[in-house]
Amino acid sequence: MADHAITLASKRSTDRWDNEGGQIRPEKPSGEELQHQFRRYGIVAVQLTVFDWGGYRYTNASDAIAAAKRARAD
Repeated sequence: MADHAITLASKRSTDRWDNEGGQIRPEKPSGEELQHQFRRYGIVAVQLTVFDWGGYRYTNASDAIAAAKRARAD
């Protein structure tokens, strides 16, 4: 019974070691292939404005201004 437990523990530690690096990543598709997939699935790239203040990033300008005002009032 004890031998069986050791075998299972060894197997698990080997599995963890073998899988430590994570999954193998497929090659990145070419720009042309990406464009094809975008058209196929109806994906549209959208630009996003981000406001950076005090080490934080805000997608809403009002939030960035409010944070700056709070910091100035302290």
